[in-house]
Amino acid sequence: MYNQSTTEAVISLFDKSKGESRRINVLDPMWMVNYSKKDIECLFYNKIVYEKPGKVQAQKYQKLVNLCYAKDINFGRYWKSKFRDLEIDELLKREKRLKGSRIYLIEL
Repeated sequence: MYNQSTTEAVISLFDKSKGESRRINVLDPMWMVNYSKKDIECLFYNKIVYEKPGKVQAQKYQKLVNLCYAKDINFGRYWKSKFRDLEIDELLKREKRLKGSRIYLIEL
């Protein structure tokens, strides 16, 4: 459930078979990428409940859970980003362009 007064998601989990419960308070939705695969699956299948005033914020949390589930993003999985490769390509293009115009980069 999203708590509008504290601006955090409050996730309450109850295991009927063991009679155990736990409560997780999340201040930032991006923390959810570090949840276990089991927790992500649990949140995916049990949608976040919210009151009308907290709808927009609660949906941000649910969208991230959906993304983590779809892309298999969790703390137990190493996922590779291509952003670093793109940065290197852009740097090399820039250097080539600068050398072509007779302006050279001087590295200290």
